[in-house]
Amino acid sequence: MRHLLANVVTYTIGVLLLLGAALFGWMRSRQWTFTREETVLARFAPAPPNDFVWQDLGRESYVRNCANCHGRRGEGWDQYPGLSHLADLFEGEGGRDYVIDLHLYGLTGDRFRAPMPPMRHIPDVEMAAVLNHTLTNFGNERRFAEGAALYTPGDVAERRGKDLSPWDVNRRRPPVPPARPK
Repeated sequence: MRHLLANVVTYTIGVLLLLGAALFGWMRSRQWTFTREETVLARFAPAPPNDFVWQDLGRESYVRNCANCHGRRGEGWDQYPGLSHLADLFEGEGGRDYVIDLHLYGLTGDRFRAPMPPMRHIPDVEMAAVLNHTLTNFGNERRFAEGAALYTPGDVAERRGKDLSPWDVNRRRPPVPPARPK
């Protein structure tokens, strides 16, 4: 009798573990989450009078979305460019919109061998935060003193829905101003 009870308990535990693993796998495949993205992003949303606290979100988003291609320190590698020139693009004519479009619609051109995919899935709050993080790091920080006119989620929202292709974005690339002395 003791062996029968031990076998029943062992098999019951095994079946429960398998059912739990199957349930977990099913939930992951359906992308179930127990926190809503809006709830997490709401803590970074601008509060009156337009206080946009983007630093932590920008750093985390860069690691999740950008570092794989552009490197942890924005140095780039092989066919992926470094990010130290982003401030030059930002300051060029039409550059403020171009930098947003580059991230929302992607980029394809002859300059680099690998195209940049569109990042439309990133919400406005997170997109503004990661762009600000990139503009204030990776060799761009000398251009952006405290209080500089960086991006807000509203800036990103205005550029959505433009129906641009990655080739269109490439054609709109602003001329890069001459390098300034450090």
